[in-house]
Amino acid sequence: MSVEPAVRGTPDGLESARVLVVDDNRINRHLLLALLERGGITLVEQAEDGQDALTRMEHFKPDLVLLDLMMPHMDGFEMCRRLRADPRWKALPVLVQSSLNRAEDRARAFAAGATDYVTKPINAVELLARVRIHLRKRALLRDLEQYHSRTEAELALARNMQVRLLPGPDRLAELEAATGVAVDAHFAPSSELGGDFWGIERLPGGRIAVYLVDFSGHGVGAALNTFRLDAICRQVGTTALTPAEFLAAVNRRLCGLLPSGQFATMLTGLIDPVAGVFHYASAGSTAPMLWLPGDAAPRLGDGTGLPLGLLPSASYDSRQMPLPPGARLFLYSDAAIEIPVGTDVLDETGLAAMIARRIDEPDSGRLLAGLLEELRATGPIDDDLTALLLTRRG
Repeated sequence: MSVEPAVRGTPDGLESARVLVVDDNRINRHLLLALLERGGITLVEQAEDGQDALTRMEHFKPDLVLLDLMMPHMDGFEMCRRLRADPRWKALPVLVQSSLNRAEDRARAFAAGATDYVTKPINAVELLARVRIHLRKRALLRDLEQYHSRTEAELALARNMQVRLLPGPDRLAELEAATGVAVDAHFAPSSELGGDFWGIERLPGGRIAVYLVDFSGHGVGAALNTFRLDAICRQVGTTALTPAEFLAAVNRRLCGLLPSGQFATMLTGLIDPVAGVFHYASAGSTAPMLWLPGDAAPRLGDGTGLPLGLLPSASYDSRQMPLPPGARLFLYSDAAIEIPVGTDVLDETGLAAMIARRIDEPDSGRLLAGLLEELRATGPIDDDLTALLLTRRG
C-alpha cells in the first residue's frame, strides 16, 4: 500500500476525529497510521488484536475502527460481535480491511456487525475516502443526537410550563372547599405539547369562572398560542364581564396575534351557585353537557359561535343551563367526539350515550376514568384531549 496519493488536510473538519487501527501486523498498522495522518486525521490509536482493541476502546472512545479480520487471540469477527453487543458501540462505524476477498467472508463480516469492507492490497485513495465518509456520517449522527437531546430538554421545559398554567390539585381542592364545586380534570396532548388549555377561577359572590380552549393544530405552534391566550385572559379578566363580553374581548386581542389561518374554539362560563345557573358563551366549542340527579341522559347545550381569531368584530350569544345542587357539568375538547367509528366519527350523540351508561356513578373520579377508558377503546385519539367534569355538591 502506498500512501502518496492521499489528500492532505481535512477541509471537511475531521481534525478531531478519533480512529482505532486494529491489525496484528505492525507494518500494516504503521502504513495505515501514515495514510490517516496524511489525510489530516492525527488522533489515531493502535491495537494488536481484538482483545487489545476492546481494552483500548474504554479510554480512547474512537469515532471509527479500522479492523483486520485474521488476528491471534481474538479475530475481527469476534471483536465485531462484542462491539455490537455493547449498547455504547452499536452505531460505531467499523471499516474492515482484510485479505479475505470471498463473498462468504464479506457476508460473515457484515453479519458480525461490520459497516464497510475493503480488500487488501489497500488502495490508499479509496480507503481514505471511505474513512472520511463514515466519519462525516458519525459526526452528523452525533450532531443530530445532540440536537435531539436539546430539543427534548426544551420540549420538557415547555411542557412543564404549560402544565403549570393549568389548575393543580391543591387549587382545585381549595375551590371545592370554598364553593362546593368539585372538578375532575384530564389533559393529554397528542404530542409533547398541546393546543388545549383550560382554567377556573373563584370570583366574588361565590361565582366561579371556567373556560376551555382548543387551538387549531397541535404541537409547538399550538402550545405557543396557549401561552398567548393565558396572558390575554389575565389582561381581560373575568370579574366584571359576562361570558359573551369576555369572549368578544379575548377575540379582539387574539385576532391581532394569531398567524393567518390559525384559530381557536373556546367555551367560557360562570357558575352562579345562588341562582343555580350556568351562564356561558361559545366560540365554536363542543356542546357542554349537563345532567341533574335523576336524569337518564345528559342535556346538550349549544356550542355554536364563530371561532376566535377570525373576525375582530365578532359578537357572541349569552346562554344558560340550570345547575342546582347535585348537578354535573361536562366540558371537553373535540378530540372526544372525533374518534373514528366505522366510516363516521363518534360525535356528541355518541359521547352522550357513553355518559348515559354511567350517569348514576356517584364517584366523579371513577365516572371520568371510565368514560376516558371507553373513549380510548373506541378508536385512536389523534388530537389533544381535555375533559372537565364539574360536580356541584348537594
